Amino acid sequence: MVPTREVSRTAAFIDLHQDMLSGVSRLDGGFPVYGSSYLTGSSRAAAIFSSLYPHTPDSSLADQLDAHEELLGTHSSSLRLVTTVEDLNSEDQRTGVLPHSEGFHLPGIDPDTLNRLWTERSLRSLALTWNYETEYGYSCYDDGAAPLKPAGRQLLGAMEDTPLLLDLAHLNEGGFYDALDTYAPPLMVTHSFCRAIGDHPRGLTDDQLRALADHGGLVGLAFDPDFLGRGSVDEALRHIDRIASLAGENAVSIGSDWGVAAMGELGDHASLCGLLVAIEDSNGVGMAEKFAYANAHAFLSDQLPLGD
Repeated sequence: MVPTREVSRTAAFIDLHQDMLSGVSRLDGGFPVYGSSYLTGSSRAAAIFSSLYPHTPDSSLADQLDAHEELLGTHSSSLRLVTTVEDLNSEDQRTGVLPHSEGFHLPGIDPDTLNRLWTERSLRSLALTWNYETEYGYSCYDDGAAPLKPAGRQLLGAMEDTPLLLDLAHLNEGGFYDALDTYAPPLMVTHSFCRAIGDHPRGLTDDQLRALADHGGLVGLAFDPDFLGRGSVDEALRHIDRIASLAGENAVSIGSDWGVAAMGELGDHASLCGLLVAIEDSNGVGMAEKFAYANAHAFLSDQLPLGD
């Protein structure tokens, strides 16, 4: 059951995963409806990763980045692009957006091409796979032991010379450990959960959580009922506690997966406030703040360029 009292203070949150563009296109009324449900209120989104994914065979990264640029332009009163730590720390009350490629074919995997995707196309983050095998690696629904493909290793090496952030969500276990061995900077698993609690291939094993902690990684907890059981506050608390116990309190964050997926009890920012109350009651205000904002803010502050 969602707690009814308000969170102890008004708090912005950072969300490592929303299907913003696809969510907008599937909701009657367009972005204002999405905005009132997800981006405003007493606990607003300070920043989100907006996921772009190949949901049709002819989906292209270029087309989705074009559409995303249009979305940011037509809704500039609500949204702004995040490029630097200065942007992240701005007092601007609009929600900061970091466009994220989830398993798209890239036009090239050399540092120059990746840097152009950052500077000219506003891409901020990428994952090697979505729900299917790519030229870079295998998804969690494929052979779990398969290593990264040569192009995936090459891509990770090139990414180290760019500001792009790396996300290991959807990747199989073999690729996950390969990535930890190949890629030196800290990295994210933007929307996942504990497989020991919810036995689903999209989750992270206890060993993966420990390995991610050793790499300075960050896990965003997804709220999907497919992963948590019912998508309830009590279930989310169990996953938060386990991630914190295995990877550390500084490793757990929000990766809601709002926008397209059918949600349970944790369906929007109002229900998120209830989860934060529950975290305060069980783990203290400091842990609630880390989960909602501080951990993601610290990670991004370390990884993003400082300023223009």
